[in-house]
Amino acid sequence: MQTLKATGRARPSRPKSGWEALTPAEVQVARLVSIGMSNRAVAAELMVSPHTVNTHVRNAFLKLDVSSRVQLTRHVLCYDAADI
Repeated sequence: MQTLKATGRARPSRPKSGWEALTPAEVQVARLVSIGMSNRAVAAELMVSPHTVNTHVRNAFLKLDVSSRVQLTRHVLCYDAADI
């Protein structure tokens, strides 16, 4: 039995930290949090459970090495400004 790497179909590795380490779901949640939405409001918007949102927020905090929603918002603003 061949592994995914052996067949060349492995997912590209994601960095362990920084904005590029975030999954698309974590980025989406981070952007909604950055506009002031609560976890419960984000959950309702995305039609997922508040627990799922909490997990995405916690993972984003770890990957971005932040400890507050304000710091997370700063990362979102800097990243989104770089795309302009």
